[in-house]
Amino acid sequence: MTEVVISPSGPGAIEAGLMIDETGTRFVVLTFKEPDADPVLVTFTVPIFEKFVAHLNRTAQAAGNEHNWRMPGSPG
Repeated sequence: MTEVVISPSGPGAIEAGLMIDETGTRFVVLTFKEPDADPVLVTFTVPIFEKFVAHLNRTAQAAGNEHNWRMPGSPG
């Protein structure tokens, strides 16, 4: 699988939507938009998306702690 780096910015750069397929499976769809590039769609089943959001919440909380931004092996 090829790694894709996305750096969306500005209003509307990330959109979320809901989708259901012909089998009735429900998905959350995230669309990442960048200027001069095709949108990147990422789909999640609902249970996976719920776990993803919980992970994002923990990451957001950790990002607010200055201690987590130190380089490994640095003093402090």
